[in-house]
Amino acid sequence: MRELNYWTKRANGRISRRGMLRGSAVGVAGLAGAALIGCGSNDEASDGDSGSSSSSGSSSSSGSSSSSGSSSSSSSGSSSSSSGGSDPAPATGLTDATLTSAIASDIGSGDPQSLGGTGGGNWPNYEVHFGHTGMLGRDQDSRALVGNVAESWEEAPDHMSWVYKIRQDVLFHNGEQVTAEDVKFSMDRGALGQAEYNPEYKGGHSSQYVSRVSDAEILDDFTVKFNMISPDVIFPTRNFYLVPKAHIEAVGDVDFAESPIGAGQFKFVSRVPDSEIVSERFDDYFGTLEQPAPAGNHLPYIKHLVQKVIPDNQARFAALQAGEVDLIDKISPDIANQLAGDDKFKVHYLPGTQPMHIHINTTLETDPDTGEPNPWRDPRVRKAANLAVDLDSIVANILTGQERPSFGSNTASFGFPQDLASQRWGYDVAEAKKLMKAAGYEDGFDAVVNLPVGRWPNSRQISEIVAQSLSEIGITTRIQELQYQEVTTRIKDDSLYPLVFWGMAGGDDPGANFSYGYHSSGNYTMSVPEPQVDEWIDAAAAEFDPEARADLIGKIISKFYLDAQWIFLYEPIQIVATTNKWDWTFWGQTLGNPEYWNMRPIV
Repeated sequence: MRELNYWTKRANGRISRRGMLRGSAVGVAGLAGAALIGCGSNDEASDGDSGSSSSSGSSSSSGSSSSSGSSSSSSSGSSSSSSGGSDPAPATGLTDATLTSAIASDIGSGDPQSLGGTGGGNWPNYEVHFGHTGMLGRDQDSRALVGNVAESWEEAPDHMSWVYKIRQDVLFHNGEQVTAEDVKFSMDRGALGQAEYNPEYKGGHSSQYVSRVSDAEILDDFTVKFNMISPDVIFPTRNFYLVPKAHIEAVGDVDFAESPIGAGQFKFVSRVPDSEIVSERFDDYFGTLEQPAPAGNHLPYIKHLVQKVIPDNQARFAALQAGEVDLIDKISPDIANQLAGDDKFKVHYLPGTQPMHIHINTTLETDPDTGEPNPWRDPRVRKAANLAVDLDSIVANILTGQERPSFGSNTASFGFPQDLASQRWGYDVAEAKKLMKAAGYEDGFDAVVNLPVGRWPNSRQISEIVAQSLSEIGITTRIQELQYQEVTTRIKDDSLYPLVFWGMAGGDDPGANFSYGYHSSGNYTMSVPEPQVDEWIDAAAAEFDPEARADLIGKIISKFYLDAQWIFLYEPIQIVATTNKWDWTFWGQTLGNPEYWNMRPIV
């Protein structure tokens, strides 16, 4: 019997989300969020779009030995589809089918550990070629931790180390067995900057690890011990992507990025930058249809996957209508409405995990263009900017109408302070102008919204509305479009100023997000260092009492929001459309991206 600990205690008190997320997606999204706040759920958090993305299906554990469990691969039924008539039956086993998907942006790098390869926009690589290879995963219903690549895990009583026992049937796409040596290498290279073959390698996940993990120690061929600098209650949620040591040391970082080799459900075939990524089912993946991996993942039903890069929303729509693609991702509500009444298509509403914001660079003391003091360092300016944006109108007129206001971290996350909603920034242009005058900027100043091209639906429209709203209080604002990969890199090196349209990875526990997006050492942090917030984040990472940790998390979220560190927008509902030739019933409880592995052709 598994000992109750921090995470299993919470899992035992949860209600199932399967029924909650069934039906009309935009309607249940709000209901699910409200219910999850009450039960303190804990979904995954990744280094996505905030990168991150991201999200890998992991949770955090506290200190007991846990053996891998099993989870049904049946779906939660959390999509909303519209199609006419009765469809033929979906294929029941493996097929030779090809799924062609239109995605909004290309990846930054095929190397999922690199600075350019991390972040939520890189999901067409890391979820496809490296996905579902986290050490731990989640039970579908209870959301409790289960083994994945690790078949068992144990935390030391003093919380200063974790021991993971690795399955012996996990292979990389080149046929090499995943061993403790590869796990240690993956941690050293991608997180700790300790890869001996190349000490100059810069990992994109470092902010989540370097202040927490001392080193990885090989105990035997399939056992790894992670030694901690300080206790970290959410260590098991942190995914560092498995990469093959011998192969990378043989070919080097550049060749590996161009032809990535992972252990995920699809293996890389080819890529034409800004055009397409071609992949193929990895038939030696450790989760089969008959015996899914403990976290539910299994071999894809399809044999071939082609992801075509089509940044323009209307162009993706046209490609679907013309039969050039089977699926289009991240479409706008107006396109969804057009497709919903056509029985040739199905529309799926994904309960999103990535709250959207305009991030504000307050780390720079001066405006790099004018040399004048950075006006965004004044909290009155930031508060004025929030008051200037009519978020309710954006939700009602541009989006689905069901998006929830964002307060930074996801409102369904563990520790979200329920009284914060009553302190939400409203829409008050007169008050915003008063604050601008009090801050000494009655005559205003110039600003730029840096916009990643094609990354999120309606992002151009919303950025234009924000720019116009800011101009009405004296902040003359223009939009600068950049490739997503350039934005992720420049956020990390602090060279984007002053505003960025951006998504912060959501999830059930905001701890990882705090590490890379709120903490002064975070790779994606654009806010001026706040010693008090840093102290709270560090304390929360080492706090194993659920009530005390929830209190710390609530303080962090509240202070960050009430200090107006960003312009806070909305929690998205992502829309995916397919032709009626495909069956897809969600396995995941919250989704940021299509589950290619779980899509079946209808025959």
